[in-house]
Amino acid sequence: MMTLEDLSNLKEIIPLVGVIASLVFVGLQMRQSTIATKAQIHNNITSGYISFAEVLMPHAETFSKGISEYGDQFDTLSPEEKLVYFSLILCLFKHYENMHSQYQSGLIDKETWRAWSVHLRMCFHQPGVQLWWSQRKMSFARSFRIFLETSSIPSDTPSIVDLMDRSSLQLAANMARHRN
Repeated sequence: MMTLEDLSNLKEIIPLVGVIASLVFVGLQMRQSTIATKAQIHNNITSGYISFAEVLMPHAETFSKGISEYGDQFDTLSPEEKLVYFSLILCLFKHYENMHSQYQSGLIDKETWRAWSVHLRMCFHQPGVQLWWSQRKMSFARSFRIFLETSSIPSDTPSIVDLMDRSSLQLAANMARHRN
């Protein structure tokens, strides 16, 4: 049989159980919200890159020239080509800077960041990008600048220019095969 004291103790425990249950519920909601936020960020990253690619396509030749040119060769680009190239590369690197910021904030997981950062570093280490970067790097957050300027790419990783050249050659070969 319960005493009055036992009932009093039980009366104090019941609200404590309610508080614990509420905290567990809030924790589960926060976890679901975090998962949803990360999924949305991943979707936004992909959509942002696809949007960039859509803008790039009509200017692919100019972008290709700009990314691979060295100082003296870069001067052979027309003022219009330089404007297009500088605008495109700024958009691309602002996209990457946003990703870097979200990675540092914990909103992008390590595996996703590693995959994207390979592409970023492949692009960053191209001669035309280095030329552009030397003139525009102050337009970016310090932590992003440090990341890029201390980065490297594995020696067995083809450059963006190599990939473009290989893709162009492969595309031409495939088109020739289909014509015959």
